[in-house]
Amino acid sequence: VVGDSAGGSAKQARDREYQSIMPLKGKILKTWEVSSDEVLASQEVHYISVAIGIDTDSADLIQLRYGKICILADADSD
Repeated sequence: VVGDSAGGSAKQARDREYQSIMPLKGKILKTWEVSSDEVLASQEVHYISVAIGIDTDSADLIQLRYGKICILADADSD
């Protein structure tokens, strides 16, 4: 969740048993506009990767903690 507005609404609307909220700070990279090295160097991308259980040494996705991920953002232009 990016932004306080998105975070507050998401926390109220989620199903706590199956859904988790992770607040993010700063601006998320537009990954189609930067190199893969820049994406992997991003602290926010790193936090997301750790939270969902990505193992960079394995292509096995069965170990991921979540089956779906939604990134919610507020309407600010920043």
